[in-house]
Amino acid sequence: MKASLLLSAGLTLSFLPNLGAQVTDPAKPAAPAAGARLQLDAGGTEEEAPLKLDAPSDAPTPAAAPAAPQPPPNIQIPGLEKLSAAQRTAVMKDLGDVGTYIRGVRWQEALEKLTDVAKVTGPSHYVENLRGAVFTRMRDFKSAREHFTKAAELSKGIAGELFHPRFNLAEISFVEKDWDAARAGFQALIKEKATADKGSLTLMKFKIMICDFQQKKTDEAEAILKTFDQYDDATPAFYFAQAAQCFVNEKKEEAAEWLDSAKKIYPAELNEVYNDSLVEVGWLETLGQ
Repeated sequence: MKASLLLSAGLTLSFLPNLGAQVTDPAKPAAPAAGARLQLDAGGTEEEAPLKLDAPSDAPTPAAAPAAPQPPPNIQIPGLEKLSAAQRTAVMKDLGDVGTYIRGVRWQEALEKLTDVAKVTGPSHYVENLRGAVFTRMRDFKSAREHFTKAAELSKGIAGELFHPRFNLAEISFVEKDWDAARAGFQALIKEKATADKGSLTLMKFKIMICDFQQKKTDEAEAILKTFDQYDDATPAFYFAQAAQCFVNEKKEEAAEWLDSAKKIYPAELNEVYNDSLVEVGWLETLGQ
């Protein structure tokens, strides 16, 4: 399992091996997240045999993660402008290495490399956010929360950056199945208009809907479900919301059909962001991780 984490300027964990290509939509990673297959569980029951969905045969796996490319020296991460061009180049290379280590499930090496980065950057919201991301992958949520909290403190005063650690703190509550805290965190970000990014807003609404489903707040969940647009070409939220409702009602075959439709329409890396939420809830099981 893995959470849908945001790093900086809309970066998700999947971006790390390719930091030279920053984009601002957290629901559109530049590189596919690792994961060879998905297995649908039996809608919360143990008696039924699970249904398996195989991903494309060319899907990358953590063990086969490509080496991080060298980013151009003019790429900047907010908050690191004080560094010289040479320092930025070195930091970006090291962050690319961190991405490779994370994708290769080499947690300790990732943390050690981040320590090296911190020696150059000093206290950095970006480094703390990454440390939180590593600990999240390690399922050490207490440590992850500590580092995301530090990132939030360090992000104050940096335009657009406070949203990311706050999202990640809400995501930690989500993966811990603290539905009240997760819902409150995501709702606060939406209410405060902490981001204008449509992809982030839609993803947060989707996660709030899942919180409602998990707490048997069916009317509230279905009200959110109705807001998703089937013809939205930027996000598969509609299809995943329909699948979620099917899982709640133990209709796993119908859920599989909705997920298969999303797979045919949207890029795999975009679907992965929504897959993560279903994995964390237990409706989907990622194999080989």
